[in-house]
Amino acid sequence: MDILILILNIIGSLGLFLYGMKLMSEALQRAAGGRMRRVMGRMAATPLSQISTTTAITATVQSSSAITVMIVSFVNAGIVNLRQAIGMIMGANIGTTLTAWIIAIFGFELNFSIISIPMVGLGFALILINKIHYRALGEIIIGFALMLLGLAVLQSSMSGIAQDTVLFHALAKYAGLGYLSIFLFILIGTLLTAILQSSSATITLTIIMCQSGWIPFEAGAAMILGENVGTTVTANLAAIVANTSAKRTALSHTLFNVAGLVWVVPLLPWISDRIVDLFAAMGNVGPKATPMMLATFHTGFNVLNVCLLVNFIPQIMRAVTWMVPQSPNDNRKRLFALDSGMVSTPELSLMQAHNEITNHAKRILKMFGMVRSLMTTTNAQEFQKEYEHVEKYERITDRVEREIITYLSRITSRDNGEAATRQLQTMFRTISHIELIADGNMELAKILKAKKEKNLWFNQELRDRLGSLFDLVEQALYVMITNLENPTAEGVERSRGIEEQINLVSARLRSEQLQEAQEQDYKYMAGIAFIEMVVECEKLGDAAVHISVEQAEAL
Repeated sequence: MDILILILNIIGSLGLFLYGMKLMSEALQRAAGGRMRRVMGRMAATPLSQISTTTAITATVQSSSAITVMIVSFVNAGIVNLRQAIGMIMGANIGTTLTAWIIAIFGFELNFSIISIPMVGLGFALILINKIHYRALGEIIIGFALMLLGLAVLQSSMSGIAQDTVLFHALAKYAGLGYLSIFLFILIGTLLTAILQSSSATITLTIIMCQSGWIPFEAGAAMILGENVGTTVTANLAAIVANTSAKRTALSHTLFNVAGLVWVVPLLPWISDRIVDLFAAMGNVGPKATPMMLATFHTGFNVLNVCLLVNFIPQIMRAVTWMVPQSPNDNRKRLFALDSGMVSTPELSLMQAHNEITNHAKRILKMFGMVRSLMTTTNAQEFQKEYEHVEKYERITDRVEREIITYLSRITSRDNGEAATRQLQTMFRTISHIELIADGNMELAKILKAKKEKNLWFNQELRDRLGSLFDLVEQALYVMITNLENPTAEGVERSRGIEEQINLVSARLRSEQLQEAQEQDYKYMAGIAFIEMVVECEKLGDAAVHISVEQAEAL
């Protein structure tokens, strides 16, 4: 019965630790989210800058899983390419090692009963101030306190169960079998991390097991190697629904960590002895030194692995390209960026939502190009095929709009700051205007189809007039996308200038049609179709400028 209680304490304390880690991570992401969004959106081109930037971001948010899944989603959305993603993943591998140092430095030297409860009180007091920055700081402090409490109970429970269980004797028995032990504990670390979906949890367990005397330092180092591989499962699971490039990115994470095993496993006994000798020379020996030794090994291995493999990024790209062939389903329109589970962190969620909205706008521009091609297509079969293509895009835009709105609504239900709330409101309006443009494209296609079915004919002069108006609308859509990607006051002024031209040209074309309607041979049905197209083009220009203005106002 006592053993059962201890086991339940271990499970509960692990849950408390993970909840504290989650609370602290999400608060950190909210606090640093705006800056993180700008940095990730302008990821530099060199591997060194990619590695250093992602290292800092991962260390800040304390969630390598969140960062790697976000990297995979960026690749799927076309925001970064495979080469950049591999460099970013390397940086995430280094950044995640900070967790072991937090546990090693704070986890075993502090008196939890004295400091943890006051920390919770301080954090709660900051939350009561009801200011977004104070609230985030309060949640960071409470999360850290819960981590320490969970760590304390976990350490106590595992120490109590260690000497009296079959598990302890089995681990002790299999920990001294040389390379067989190394492979066994690598497997244990991989499986534990894959099951718990948290390398932080398994690293914490490893440190406590070593510090409590369950396993020797070398076995703990082997478990950490396994945890490096096990943590890649998260991104690979997320990439199942993604395109080929995203699958390759997730696989490159696994390949990179497995490649590290290949060179480090033969050297592990020698490396372990050198680390023990180093700490012994500094006067740190015994169980108390084990957490720092494991943290040193974890960081040292990941840094050295990146240094060794950073020059082999092209080879890693070729390997994953060969292992994951191009999928025929890559042309499907999926919102993978919105399927990555990031809604719990509003700032990062907004970043991904904005990226998907921008992609949605680009899709609308492509749809307008299809509509333009209907004007010049004379073959009936080709016309029908292109018209069906426009209809397909209309269905896609309807689905995309619903998915984005659903996603934004989930973010709205959380406690967001003023800036995030303004950005959400802008995104809702932007989606509405983009849908108006999609509907306008469909209306233009329907007018052209009805014109063809009724054998209505535009002379060359009318076609030229419409062509000049369509040119202006296309320019307005291009500027709209530019302002979505990088909103500026100059971009807004340019958008307004194009809208004014569209309005002037539209008014002139309507006036000309009214004058020509007085002529005896005027084709009324063709004239009505012409006016309807002019009106729809004017609506497209209005919607495009509204989007540009709202992006600038949201800055």
